[in-house]
Amino acid sequence: MIYWGINALNHGSSIAVFKDNDLKLFEFVKQDTLPEELLNRALDINWPDRIFWYERPWLKKVRQLYAGQYSLAMDMNELPSLYLHKESLVDIPITYTPHHGSHAAAGYYTSPFNHCAIVVLDAIGEFECASIWEGKHGKMRKVWSRNYPNSLGLFYSAFTKLIGLEPIKEEYLLQQMSTQGDPKRYYHDVEHYINFTVSLTRNLHKGVTDWPYTIDTQQDKNDIAAAVQLVFENQVSSVMLKARQLIDTDCLVYMGGCAMNSKSNEYEIKAWKHVWSLPNPGDPSSAIGAVLYHTKNRVWDYNFGTVKHIKINI
Repeated sequence: MIYWGINALNHGSSIAVFKDNDLKLFEFVKQDTLPEELLNRALDINWPDRIFWYERPWLKKVRQLYAGQYSLAMDMNELPSLYLHKESLVDIPITYTPHHGSHAAAGYYTSPFNHCAIVVLDAIGEFECASIWEGKHGKMRKVWSRNYPNSLGLFYSAFTKLIGLEPIKEEYLLQQMSTQGDPKRYYHDVEHYINFTVSLTRNLHKGVTDWPYTIDTQQDKNDIAAAVQLVFENQVSSVMLKARQLIDTDCLVYMGGCAMNSKSNEYEIKAWKHVWSLPNPGDPSSAIGAVLYHTKNRVWDYNFGTVKHIKINI
């Protein structure tokens, strides 16, 4: 059987091709649609018997309606079936996958762990923005979650926009700027936007609209970035503590866009004996997870490249 996992129609797209349960191709590009060259490479392996999509589109549209994104919710061109038809991928069965399930499966089923905690933190899935799963004996079960608009990813992106950077693209610059700032100056102001563990005091989907201070200098931006980074790190620590409390294990799989924050990871991984992630734990690797969530096969020997953003102990 030939299975394709696809992630597309967002800020990056990717494709994973499984032949007889073995991963033969995994590629991603920084654009919202799959280029013809990449599709042709997948077709060179074989025509798919089934396509696994990385999220559930109709549930996503419900969330878009809830969020007031009416134009997106009503845009039927964003439906995977229509998109695949335009790419001449017709008459192929499509299986949809929970967004956070794709993240979790991509990490767990490529990891060397039999039993582990799986933490997924990102901006938004369909509704889920944070989740904890237990992976054990080849199966996963979700044990905790937070839904939109309670999102560490949206929190970080909103402040990325506040200091003049492009959200969902230049968060790494905020992280870099945080090393040049004083986190104490704005810490309590930034902390005010989050209560408890991943529980935002207001919806930051459209950005920070009530920041009480003028931002005049680069040092102002650096100090805000430093405070945001520290609040973010404290929140990630709180989620990790929750995972420790819920799951009796020293092994961690960490996935989602927030797992790309290398400064936070330097601290977080010290609390775990063994840690696993993928080179890109955000949406691109969901192409892999979209398939593995359903097949539950382990991928042991595929070369995922050098993981630079997080330490791996095995």
